[in-house]
Amino acid sequence: MTLYTSETVDGAVKQALQQLQLDRSQVEVAVLTKPRKGFFGIGARKARVDIKPAVTVNSKQPEKTEKPVTKTTDESATEPKSASASKPVTTPTDQTVATTEGPTVNRQAEYQQVAAELNQYLSTIISQLGIDATSTVEVKHRHINMNFKTEQEGLLIGKHGRTINALQSLAQVFLNHKRFSKLEVTLDVANYRERRVETLTRLAENMAREVVATGKPVYLDPMPSFERKQIHSVLADNEHVMTYSAGTEPKRAVVITLK
Repeated sequence: MTLYTSETVDGAVKQALQQLQLDRSQVEVAVLTKPRKGFFGIGARKARVDIKPAVTVNSKQPEKTEKPVTKTTDESATEPKSASASKPVTTPTDQTVATTEGPTVNRQAEYQQVAAELNQYLSTIISQLGIDATSTVEVKHRHINMNFKTEQEGLLIGKHGRTINALQSLAQVFLNHKRFSKLEVTLDVANYRERRVETLTRLAENMAREVVATGKPVYLDPMPSFERKQIHSVLADNEHVMTYSAGTEPKRAVVITLK
């Protein structure tokens, strides 16, 4: 019996392992006395443990040292070399195909799956809004396009696109929650996005002319980030005005001012 003492059981075990130069899995620990702090030092006692090597550790190690000796004496030195020399010619090419094509195919399958879950999620919300609509989903690389068809287009789009934009923001939150933050989603109804781009382009050009004429900056209404990007893009090459965003979400807006 080998006894070790310390302020704690773990401390006694750690001390024993250092002296025996063994791992925790290679020893058997028996706690003989548990530590006690006492009252102002009265009645305090240290932990006492009995440490001894496990039987299974000593019985298995001789087998591991004997096997390599028998293999090196029985096998010839020329056979492994000839076998290994012929295999690398074909196996590396097979492995590269598996590592380059496999993850891409699997990732696209994951995108398709999360897009289907998103479609079901949004369809439930739209139904709860009292809107009868059908949808089609298309996944291209890292972008999900969802197109809704309904006879209640105005209700689904909302004033200035507030409803469809809110649903699109909610869809992005859903993807982030599913740990697909790199995916982008666009919701559309009756080509609203295309018509909205045309509207924003005309708005940006008209407001730019007003800024040049009056010399005063123009503050546009709050917009989601993807619509603000459209304004910035339209006026990026304008020689007379510049744009920037001001405010905090969801009331962040574009400001057009003279350069």
